[in-house]
Amino acid sequence: MKKSFLLAGCAAVLVFAGTAAVSADSLITQAEIYEGLKICDEYPVKLVLDDSEVVFEEGDIPPVIIKSRTLIPARALFESMGGEVIWDEDKEAVEIRIKGEVVALAIGSDVAWVNGEEKTLEVPAVIIAREGEQYGRTMIPARFTAEAIGCEVGWNEQAREVLIASPAAWSQEEGTEEEEEPEEDGELRPETVSGAAISFWDPFEYEPLDMMSEAASKKLIAIDLGHGGSDTGAIGHENKKDELYEKTVNLKVGLLLKEYLTEAGASIYMLREKDKYIALPDRGEIANKIGADLLVSIHNNSSDFDWPTGTEVHYYSKVDEDGLDEMELYGIYSKSVAKSVQKEMLAALGTFDRGIKNSPKLAVLNKSQMPAIIIEGAFLSNEEDFEMIKSDEYARRYAYAAAKGIIAAMNEAFGEPE
Repeated sequence: MKKSFLLAGCAAVLVFAGTAAVSADSLITQAEIYEGLKICDEYPVKLVLDDSEVVFEEGDIPPVIIKSRTLIPARALFESMGGEVIWDEDKEAVEIRIKGEVVALAIGSDVAWVNGEEKTLEVPAVIIAREGEQYGRTMIPARFTAEAIGCEVGWNEQAREVLIASPAAWSQEEGTEEEEEPEEDGELRPETVSGAAISFWDPFEYEPLDMMSEAASKKLIAIDLGHGGSDTGAIGHENKKDELYEKTVNLKVGLLLKEYLTEAGASIYMLREKDKYIALPDRGEIANKIGADLLVSIHNNSSDFDWPTGTEVHYYSKVDEDGLDEMELYGIYSKSVAKSVQKEMLAALGTFDRGIKNSPKLAVLNKSQMPAIIIEGAFLSNEEDFEMIKSDEYARRYAYAAAKGIIAAMNEAFGEPE
């Protein structure tokens, strides 16, 4: 439920989502709202799109400057561009879809999503209602959202105008006829995710994997399959007929990964090969005890929202108490493995590239002494990703790509096979 806070002496109410996460730096206070509205009532802010002023609907909250950032009604700008603005009441979030781009903002949160990738906001989206109104208007940061879809944004101080220029590519599209997409032999294919060069549903060729070099084959690779037993991990389509546990997918992928790497000559230790529980802190400790040279943790992602999508790999660039880094201690950098695996995952799955991330706070990475990575294949909470994940082919491609990336990184670090 939303919480309303009256502003004494001001004809507006600030409404925050009661469950939204927001950092102290990006939190908007009642005093800041009051000050921003007071100044903008006296010195109004105009919104100009491609040299034409955007006209707001009667009842809209006008643009307001808070913390040096201009907030505008969500629909006013983007519907005038031909986009679609969708409000999700349950999640208290607004989603903007325009020209294949998707920007999503949760009320009160300093995290936004641009084509499924997380971005940090300096000010969050908020709902501001006039005094006496129950629902109010969704106000979003103008510059962030416009730039996220490729617009150029400027500011005319004298005229107090936010100047927005549509991407040049849009004007080139005007007047061109849309080509009719061919039918896919009666099979419905998901929309291509922005940033992906291929689709998962395109044909994929499994080329023979390279063999491990002699030196690389002597290095012990520990494979951790995320979750297990009483820990289901993320759940896709929870309480539906096709409900799917992350632990089940991870186990499928891990067993195939073991098979691929073993055939390539790698030395493998599996932390689990069946549906059993292992405490999170214990995973790194087990890898330490067996003397592993590399730890690879298999996971799939999830979010409280349904728009995040794609693949990412986490690593942790470690340095020991004597100042020695991973290369000096183990002969390979976790970042190098992450890069190699991410490249192959994108090629095999055609997913959105969420990049590689140095994540020292993740237990599997910080409890292990050796270089370690966590692979997040795709999102069980995203419909397009879920359709891919539940297919039999997904586990095979995931495992093949992970194996190919690991082999390439190991051979580069320890010498190519003869």
